[in-house]
Amino acid sequence: MVNLFGFLFLRFWERAALNNFVLGRYAKAEEYFRKIRSVQPNKVGLGHNIGLVCLAQERYEEAEKEFLRELERFGETYIRLKTLGDLYYLWGKREECAKYYQMALPGCEQESDRKLIQKRIEYASNPDTFERAMKSYQALKKGNAYMAEKRFEAASEEFERAVQLDPYNFQAWNNMGAVELNYRKNSARAVEYFQRAVEYTSLPAIHNNLKRAQAMLEKEKR
Repeated sequence: MVNLFGFLFLRFWERAALNNFVLGRYAKAEEYFRKIRSVQPNKVGLGHNIGLVCLAQERYEEAEKEFLRELERFGETYIRLKTLGDLYYLWGKREECAKYYQMALPGCEQESDRKLIQKRIEYASNPDTFERAMKSYQALKKGNAYMAEKRFEAASEEFERAVQLDPYNFQAWNNMGAVELNYRKNSARAVEYFQRAVEYTSLPAIHNNLKRAQAMLEKEKR
């Protein structure tokens, strides 16, 4: 039972956890999610969120434990199955990622997400194509590291390498768009790259990037 004082603390922790997660402050987000767990250990979705922050920090075994625990306790849903597929994909576990993506696919309602899942299942069916996809992911990570250091040209080269290895790497297309929009100030090219990204994801943040680039391009034409 949570009293009013405790309820206010929970609301604050929930907002702080989500805000830090969106801002990429994963360790801080995890701290707040775990505070919530100390008070509400049976809260639905909490293990999923803790798993996501572990995944973002590449603590794959901990993320796996949280996701599987959530699945066992609360049952199969599209997002739980897909997230396990994502985990094993990023972890490089070919057979496991194929298993959970195949389980998730019937529940996928977004065409862009369906295309990505189907392609990743295809990649996972063959060790060679899966290895190529993993090389694309490593190039993406290297590009992200360059972005953090504000080495935008080097980052762009890695993102280009990533999409050459895997044209379905929507994060790399998105990041190429970000470089064009924010660093090179090329709105037209940014729109082109963001359009490629949204072909394979329904993530609102990436669709918003496309809208922002389109708005800037229209403004430049006036």
